[in-house]
Amino acid sequence: MSETATNTRGESRKKNKWVGTVVKLVISVALLLILILNTDIQEISSALSGFRPSFILLSLAVIALAILVSALKWGALLKAQGSRVSLGRLFCAYTIGQFFNNFLPSSIGGDGMRIYLIGKDTGSAAGAAATVVLERILAMVTLSALGLISALFARSPSQIAVILMGVVFLVGSILALVQLTGFVPSKVREKKGKLAQSFVRFADNSSRMRAHPRLICVCLAESFVFQILNSLVVETVIAGLGLPLLPLPDLFLIVSSSSVMAMLPVGLNGYGLREGSYAYLLAPFGFSSAQALTVSVLYALFVSLYSLSGGIMWLMEKRSGRTAENAGGTQHE
Repeated sequence: MSETATNTRGESRKKNKWVGTVVKLVISVALLLILILNTDIQEISSALSGFRPSFILLSLAVIALAILVSALKWGALLKAQGSRVSLGRLFCAYTIGQFFNNFLPSSIGGDGMRIYLIGKDTGSAAGAAATVVLERILAMVTLSALGLISALFARSPSQIAVILMGVVFLVGSILALVQLTGFVPSKVREKKGKLAQSFVRFADNSSRMRAHPRLICVCLAESFVFQILNSLVVETVIAGLGLPLLPLPDLFLIVSSSSVMAMLPVGLNGYGLREGSYAYLLAPFGFSSAQALTVSVLYALFVSLYSLSGGIMWLMEKRSGRTAENAGGTQHE
């Protein structure tokens, strides 16, 4: 393939990516406008003005604790590959990833940054990528599993939400099993191209984790803890607004369902879909659309506010010019 054709192809991909981002932005804005136009703005303003400031710090503290648990479960998968990275380093990398997730038009950007940072420390970008992808997949599995279990005890389970979470659980479980097999077609293994060889290294690193089922189980357990903490952030927001608290099974079901909806590649970073889900799922509990929208917006705001610390960490990272040699937090077994 000529250089001109390669450049043209690259420019076409960039153009399509930007077109896709614009389309998602338009969809999210349209969904939010529909919700706002059918909501009492005065009620939203009243709810926001009545929010107790002390709950802002409490929400941020719970978010930080959830990120710490995420760093722990990521560390378990890295350990399964034979790499040890300090918890502090993983916490910083995860927080930086959160910053890129919330301030770039794609949640994949944060994963890419995590792979870059830890891949630099461990000396294996493919190994870091394998752990990040598996950690993402296991998060899908535990998110949907928590929602499905909670639906058994919830007062008002949504049939649509249960079906959707069942699909996510099935797909996530299959993806996790496929990745852990480390299967690569023989034709791909024989290819010498960079893309093919990168995929082979990714698969080989994935199969290494399969030899440590205990660590994968630890990651799964910690992932459940993360999902519970994430739900408690929403409950904290509800408490700060002075609204009646939700029973835990219903809380877990609603947050899990809304998170699954936000994962759909329709809007931009889940905006519009998440807010609509909260409005629909909180209605049976006496929440008005204005109250539900306020809960969702404050939750997203506090997560974004916390992730700003990741931006500060990223600036410090660039300024220090940290490399794998001076990291001092990595060992190889």
